[in-house]
Amino acid sequence: MAEQGLDTAAQISDQDLLRAVAGGDQEALRRLYARHGSYILSYLIGQLENRSQAEEVLQDVMLAVWNGAARFRGHSKVRTWMLTIARNQAISARRKRRLPIIELDETLPASGNTAFQALEQRTEMADVVSALQQLPADQRETLELVFYHGLSGPEAASVLGVAHGTVKSRLHRARIALRRLMHPEDVNA
Repeated sequence: MAEQGLDTAAQISDQDLLRAVAGGDQEALRRLYARHGSYILSYLIGQLENRSQAEEVLQDVMLAVWNGAARFRGHSKVRTWMLTIARNQAISARRKRRLPIIELDETLPASGNTAFQALEQRTEMADVVSALQQLPADQRETLELVFYHGLSGPEAASVLGVAHGTVKSRLHRARIALRRLMHPEDVNA
């Protein structure tokens, strides 16, 4: 019987869970947190550069989900809606604490690498991080949402509150800027 209950729980859609949250179902909120909490925490860590602050903001996000579930209209995925809330909460937290915007995780997998390969990879990663830090904040955030968090163009546009075409143009400009920053010798080519 317990196994059958797990199958039924796994089949409940995010929208059904959100409707249950809107009706005051705490278990539904717990399930949404279980499904999306680590993903949103990862996004918040990238935005806030501090895990403990990101965890605090995640709690604010879940409270906002609890309070705002009835206002969800279904025009996006529930995860996209939650990411939009997370983005707004991160912006508020940065404003309050005046933190930098985005820092990429600089850890590299060490398995199978020689010391020289690891050093070379670390140097390349430092170059990429340096180049990314020189991009305008809107381009960095768009790149992070699309490439690091795997959102589609329309999903990133929804989170950022901009048109899909704006996401495309930001990605295009960021790609050109990164190429110039990382390969200045190829600028005339």
